[in-house]
Amino acid sequence: MDDICPASPTPSTHDPCPLSHSEISMPSWSGCPSRQHRNPRRNNQTLPEPVSSLPPLPLSATRRVTLYVLDRFTSVINVFGVWRYYPRRPHHDPNSFLSLEDLASKPATFKQLSSSILDGITSYISNLQSTVHLLLQWANNGQTLKSIGQINELVDTVLLAPNFNAQDLIGFDARREHARMDKAIATLGLGAHFRETCVRIWVPSGIPHCPPLPYLVPGLLHRFFTSLITEMFTGPLAKHMHYAPFELWHQSPCTNKSERIFSELYNSDAFLAKSEAIQRRGALPPDNPNCKREKVVAALQIASDATHYTNFGNAKGWPIYVMAGNLSKYIRAQPGSGALHHLAYIPSLPDLFKDFASENHPKWKSQSQQLLTHCRRELIHGVWKIILDNDFKHAYLYGIVIKCHDGIERRFYPRIFTYSADYPEKVLLVTIRDKSLCPCPTCLVPKSKLDQLGLKRDKNLRTDNRTVRQYIVEQVALARDAIYCLGHSIKSEVVNRLLKPFSSVPTENAFVARLGLDFNPSDMLTVDLLHEFEIGVWKSLFTHLIRLLYAARGDSNELVTELDRRYRQVSTFGNGTIRNFAENSLEIKKLAAHDFEDLLQCAIPIFEGLFPDPHDRQISKLLYRTAKWHGLAKMRIHTEGSLKLLDELTFEFGKLMREFRDVTCTHFETFELPQETAARQRRQAQKQASTVENNAPAKAPSSRRSIKFNLNTPKFHFLGDYVRHIRNFGTTDSYSTQLSKVAHRLLKSLYKLTNKKDANKQIAQKYSRMMALQTERAEAAVSGHLQDTHYISKSRNTPVPIFAFMQNDTDPAKKNFLHLLKNHLLGRLTGRTFDGDDTDSLFDDEDLNTMRTYYTTYDMRRAYDTISTRSHPFVMVLSPETEPGAHPFWYASVIGVFHADVQHTGPKSRNCSPKRVEFLWVRWLGVEPGYKSGRKLACLPKIGFVVEDDEFAFGFLDPSLVVRGCHLLPSFVDGRTNELLRTTGPTQARPPQETDDWMNYYVNIFVDRDMLSQYLGIGIGHQEASGRFQFEEPSDIAEELEAAEDDGPGCPDDMSDDSESDNEDIDSHSANEDFDNDTVDNDDLGFDDL
Repeated sequence: MDDICPASPTPSTHDPCPLSHSEISMPSWSGCPSRQHRNPRRNNQTLPEPVSSLPPLPLSATRRVTLYVLDRFTSVINVFGVWRYYPRRPHHDPNSFLSLEDLASKPATFKQLSSSILDGITSYISNLQSTVHLLLQWANNGQTLKSIGQINELVDTVLLAPNFNAQDLIGFDARREHARMDKAIATLGLGAHFRETCVRIWVPSGIPHCPPLPYLVPGLLHRFFTSLITEMFTGPLAKHMHYAPFELWHQSPCTNKSERIFSELYNSDAFLAKSEAIQRRGALPPDNPNCKREKVVAALQIASDATHYTNFGNAKGWPIYVMAGNLSKYIRAQPGSGALHHLAYIPSLPDLFKDFASENHPKWKSQSQQLLTHCRRELIHGVWKIILDNDFKHAYLYGIVIKCHDGIERRFYPRIFTYSADYPEKVLLVTIRDKSLCPCPTCLVPKSKLDQLGLKRDKNLRTDNRTVRQYIVEQVALARDAIYCLGHSIKSEVVNRLLKPFSSVPTENAFVARLGLDFNPSDMLTVDLLHEFEIGVWKSLFTHLIRLLYAARGDSNELVTELDRRYRQVSTFGNGTIRNFAENSLEIKKLAAHDFEDLLQCAIPIFEGLFPDPHDRQISKLLYRTAKWHGLAKMRIHTEGSLKLLDELTFEFGKLMREFRDVTCTHFETFELPQETAARQRRQAQKQASTVENNAPAKAPSSRRSIKFNLNTPKFHFLGDYVRHIRNFGTTDSYSTQLSKVAHRLLKSLYKLTNKKDANKQIAQKYSRMMALQTERAEAAVSGHLQDTHYISKSRNTPVPIFAFMQNDTDPAKKNFLHLLKNHLLGRLTGRTFDGDDTDSLFDDEDLNTMRTYYTTYDMRRAYDTISTRSHPFVMVLSPETEPGAHPFWYASVIGVFHADVQHTGPKSRNCSPKRVEFLWVRWLGVEPGYKSGRKLACLPKIGFVVEDDEFAFGFLDPSLVVRGCHLLPSFVDGRTNELLRTTGPTQARPPQETDDWMNYYVNIFVDRDMLSQYLGIGIGHQEASGRFQFEEPSDIAEELEAAEDDGPGCPDDMSDDSESDNEDIDSHSANEDFDNDTVDNDDLGFDDL
């Protein structure tokens, strides 16, 4: 064979980028112009690496005691331009233990427990026969359904274990062995065992000068807090703990400007401030005033969330979880890491309490509801007073000495940084009234101004010392005296006069009572993206858009049916990133938060064209900004630049939402959705049935009600706190309530193993067993190809003879197949351009249909996409275009994944032996000419298939050039056509059931945070994209920020400031929350006796 050099790995007369007028030819049927021959850019990926390890301390280093000598330290800059700045030189570097596998998006899953439990139970385990130990370990692995995988695990880990001996099981009794284990755990002096305690609450007598009555609420199961802290910092994960806070910085490779990075709690402003305060003013215990041990902050992150154990019935639980903020969020986020600890299970007021109160309170009939609400508040804070015991208070003041994994003793000062909870629990924790005059748990903004998101005056209200919420000790004490000593009711005039202006309640706050007046409970409450946005603001907006669709067609469901049909045609993406949309998903019934997230990420093309102009364009712009805000708020790493972008976007989002309410919504008369009407009628019927007298006819439920779009809600107001909280505590994934939602799965699994009587106690018992029997082990979640750009199986089970494959000459996808393939392969072998002469090569092809492509994420970790010709065919490669306005990527649909043994036998062949070559057979897409997209226009990029007449409509691609998979959404308004590929017969270019193509697609840049970072150009790990994008020009928004003081009409006229809820039914907690089995249901999710 003559030594002829093939073309580049991509077919090149198709250009997916906009061209100059001199280069543009008449558009083809796809709307994509032809172009001159070009090659895609090489995808030179940078592998993740931790920030450079610290050098060892010099031997002469000494500790200064009397003078504050700040031994600052700056680490070496790494390959991403990132470095750490330590205000005080650290003595321990957990990054030295990290490997590339630890930096994968799905790192190894650790099933381990703290060494203190192991040490305490060693005497029991050492007496167990090895076979019994293996069997008990398998039986207590947290799995309830013994599936095929569990049977395989039984065989592999027990029956085939080298130390398995069937003779050891003679006389075995599981009940007896579990009883022995429980006894061993109960004898530990640490927090491995749950203690059962009664919570004492004081019930008002309702009689002047008559003392209150004590009532013991049984069933509190809790662990000692200080013992649990010791376990967290001595267990197997202790080597990954960060003891010294630092600032993380990044230097742009293009501008050389340095900016601060915010990601973890231990590099946040709050951690830096508390650590410095401990170093300077951390008190030492009176019995050891000259202690020289290193002072360390034990950063506590708490979460609590009530849940139902089953889909049906009343079985429920209210767990409290705790994590160490010194540990990376990437470890804490793994369900099996052992980083999330069960601290307590909150009990409910028993049914007998109503009998007790009715017998002892003279005004029970008229005051029963407010009395129950008050006692439930007292119960929650009574629980926390028990958890924050004297040992914890002593540790809070003087620290607790813990011997760390490196053998060094350090003094740890526990500090509560974050408390993740939904809005009803936040209200309980800061002791305020629900949806009251000032419903925000962190500031005193009035309800009439909750809709002013983004405005300057709204920002001032959040930070002004006069409007920041503080616990009012004196007023609460006076109100409690009026209730408990003078016999006034909970809602009496004297109590309201003291507390109503602040929306406070007469409950002593446990955190202030135990930790002092310097501790403000409002400061620990964090934003909650799951409840506040995904099933809060976005759910409300999405629901009202459906109401508008009904109203746009005279109450017909025609447009809603079309919307539902479009959602069902959206393809999936990633490993559960975008899932299939079920039929009738728009009923918004039993949808989880991730379902609403998927609805948002795909919404723009779905809603396109359903509303009349100009509302259609306005709604499209609103959806674009909503998805963008959600993507930025949920990012796992932020810089000063991206936080500025989020801050400006918050202003614009607030403005668009007010315009939507005041302009778009006023053009339509909207009513309840059919399912909303049905749910309301059921609630009314149940309420009337419980209140009417016997044999009295119930009032007929009312018909559909008119509904107006309401922005005067606490959840909309909370969106203005995200930038401040990210600076203070790190990114939102570090304290998301999604962590506790995932943790509920274990509780629900353990509940299935109980006999349903006193379930919480049995769950605590089984949890302790599981922790005690699990030894440390790691299971790789990602195969060992992280350093590669891609992975294609080496299987040779389905070889494809090349000439037999070419027999179907009618398939336009196979036009010039062999010519283009030789072109591509010889280019890979010789690195030169092929001029079209004959070749002689040996093929041993295999169509594998799947490929895994690895990439470095925006937060400098390693992840992968699975490319499948059947389900996930679309990929993106870097474009070589550098002209102003050029699109950064090319797009292709993979229709074949191959590897072949290729033999080059030409006279100038470099190597005549067969060589394995991997390649993709693709169908190219190009940018729609004349269509403008971008962040300012709030339009997604629009692309379409190249018409088959184009010489390079099909071609081959080097898998190493793939940046990652991409998600394309059909342009439903453009419809489908068969003009791009004029065949109705079988073709490799289409799925088997399809005979035409979508005319155009939109690139879903919001499909995940990494994809959004690619298009915004803010990904630190995207070095190839650095400098190719610019932030959205802030000038227009900045001017509007200065001039927008009068934006928004404020509270609607029909919104009364005097209407408030006094937590009349704390247990209905979840009427608007994601409370029932991690899903959202509009019906009857409330508790009756939490």
